[in-house]
Amino acid sequence: MTKQPEKDFESKTQQIKLEEMPEVISLRRCQLIIVEGEGKGQKYTLTKNVTKIGKKEDNDLVISDNTVSRHHAEIEYKADSFLLRDLDSTNGTYVNGTRVKEVYLAPGDRIKIGRVLLEFSAFDERVKIEPYPKSEFGKLVGTSIKMRQIFTILERISPTLATVIIEGDTGTGKDLVAQAIHEHSTRKNQPFVVFDCSAVAPNLIESELFGHEKGAFTGAIRSRRGAFEEAKGGTIFLDEIGELSLDLQPKLLRALEQREIKRVGSNVPIKIDVRVICATNKNLKKEVEEGRFREDLYYRLSVVKIRLPSLAERPEDIEPLIERFLKTGKFNMLEGGRLKVTKVDDEAIKMLKRYTWPGNVRELLNVIERAVSFAEGDTLTKSHLDFVFSEMEQEEEYTERLVAPTDVPF
Repeated sequence: MTKQPEKDFESKTQQIKLEEMPEVISLRRCQLIIVEGEGKGQKYTLTKNVTKIGKKEDNDLVISDNTVSRHHAEIEYKADSFLLRDLDSTNGTYVNGTRVKEVYLAPGDRIKIGRVLLEFSAFDERVKIEPYPKSEFGKLVGTSIKMRQIFTILERISPTLATVIIEGDTGTGKDLVAQAIHEHSTRKNQPFVVFDCSAVAPNLIESELFGHEKGAFTGAIRSRRGAFEEAKGGTIFLDEIGELSLDLQPKLLRALEQREIKRVGSNVPIKIDVRVICATNKNLKKEVEEGRFREDLYYRLSVVKIRLPSLAERPEDIEPLIERFLKTGKFNMLEGGRLKVTKVDDEAIKMLKRYTWPGNVRELLNVIERAVSFAEGDTLTKSHLDFVFSEMEQEEEYTERLVAPTDVPF
């Protein structure tokens, strides 16, 4: 059995909390440097779960030397470590002078592949958290300092292998953050699979995540791939991870550490190559303290932790968000692609900024969509919003009447 490395070079990206936003964060990166032979001086930063090395053009690190096999070796990112594996090469793979089949790497290790000598190194990239120069990142919009700092962090972590937890209230845009990370990563052309842990019946979650074999349970009339297999080579977004039951959490932890899964009804391991991003509207640290979430899984997932601010914390973003809604929302499109509403008057904006937005950005979108449906001209006014908020209050009162206890028999 291959021994885990003793030296600490893991991807210890600093956890990020908006309440205590640091001026600088440190991102741990690992790279290969060719120190002798063909391509001397070339550097290759490891950004994939599996990095292929050889002289054939389909490798990630191509070494044009006739003593190097076409597919000579690979380095797998596994359980926050890097595992070097020889691929039955002609001349073998050596680490610090010893021929190896597979071995975990530590900083400073020297890898001999044919006549080429590489050094495995870890380095800290210090990133100053300055506000992003643009007010957009992917589908995210924000002119506020808080959001633009988050955009800077997202730009830096997207190309890495780090797992990410996104915390924030319902409606803050956690799904858009996950999508933006994927779209700015090296996996952007591979699948982005969304799995909502709160939307699947508890007895089906394991099958939906890991797949199942035919006959594994009543109703399993054929074998089926799960979300992890569907996300092969790409990103899996586990939404509402805090809803995952305690009995399933060890299985997820094992999948992350071993980089393999087993379908329900099978003992055959299946290798997985996915990046994991999670989101929750809960305080996972508190969930750990109260025994509802495993501590080891929490630390395995929270290599990077980002908390999204509520809309009430960033009222200056309300206006640019509305501009985006009006420009891109189908609810505001007329025949021929013309926009029904093109502007919002000052009084309406002031009113929107005074509101507390318990439903955050999602609620803002709902209000604007309703207001547009009532608008007769090309401008949203305070009177349109008054009407919408009045309707919403009536709906809440009606809902309360529906759910209120009653002594009237049915």
